[in-house]
Amino acid sequence: MVNDMTNQATNSDVKQGKPNHRRRFLGAGAAASPFLLTLVSQPALGTVCFSPSRNLSRNTSVSQQGQYGECLGAESPGNYAAQQTPGKGAYHWPVSVPPSTPMHPLFYEGGENGKTRFVKQQGVQIVSMTLGEALNVNAAGQVHFHLIAAYLNKMGGNGAVIPDAVITAQAILDMWQEYASRGYFEPMAGVKWYAGDIVDYLKTNGIVG
Repeated sequence: MVNDMTNQATNSDVKQGKPNHRRRFLGAGAAASPFLLTLVSQPALGTVCFSPSRNLSRNTSVSQQGQYGECLGAESPGNYAAQQTPGKGAYHWPVSVPPSTPMHPLFYEGGENGKTRFVKQQGVQIVSMTLGEALNVNAAGQVHFHLIAAYLNKMGGNGAVIPDAVITAQAILDMWQEYASRGYFEPMAGVKWYAGDIVDYLKTNGIVG
């Protein structure tokens, strides 16, 4: 009898245009669920990032687990260039690689001054610029600018996390050496990345900010 009365009341409300609060609440919950699930599935403040070869397909299927990762906290090359005094401003250089670190031989010394070879005269000697000095050189393509920042991020600058599955510190140095030697980098046989391609890869994968 109680159920019959409840059903009658509900039907009466519907006929009279009165709101059914229980149904409205359930409807709102159902509508919100996909949104909540979407929030849960998104990386938290990170970028889904790929190794150079995997970047060509950007495949995130289950079969490709371990071939990509989530890059977090990457600093921009511009901030590394501008902030080089410990304890002042937004200084984010990794402890193991301060601005005074010589660029060469850490980064392969190419043959073209101001583009792949960053040196200065010190007395009667020609010596390597520091990483801090090299970051303030405006070179064509700015590949050095972004690869230095990528290396600093990989080494933990700004607390950045760049997974080894995406790229290692040595792979960043190797990318520079190949570019400095040949004018391009091959992520896989037959594919050539020139200056703009390398910079685009580093930026779109969150390896530099």
